[in-house]
Amino acid sequence: MLTDSGRAAKIGSDIDCPLCDRAELPPGLRLARTAGPFDADSLPAGLRREHRVADGNWGALRVIEGSVIVSMATDPPVRLRLTAGTTQGLPPAVPHRLTLEGSVRLEVDFLVSQAAGPPPDRSA
Repeated sequence: MLTDSGRAAKIGSDIDCPLCDRAELPPGLRLARTAGPFDADSLPAGLRREHRVADGNWGALRVIEGSVIVSMATDPPVRLRLTAGTTQGLPPAVPHRLTLEGSVRLEVDFLVSQAAGPPPDRSA
């Protein structure tokens, strides 16, 4: 994969992604947008069932208050209890779900590669 032809041969195929499997944020990401804050009443139902961050994007779940269980279909599967003050990476295209434990406040940052260009101009 170190040559143009080697990279081209991988297009459309699954690749090994240790950072995805460990749900660790890679370097070189920038903030595209933030969703939230959400609490137990305002968290969209879609985030409580299995869903994915879009291909090419990473999520960073930030727990502001309370605790949340994050379950991810990585290899091996990841199941973490996050408490206030913690942040957890959410890899692209990896199925995951959130389970709230009581009163909670959280936000999700959506991150893209810095190579994707500058963030969109939202002032217009």
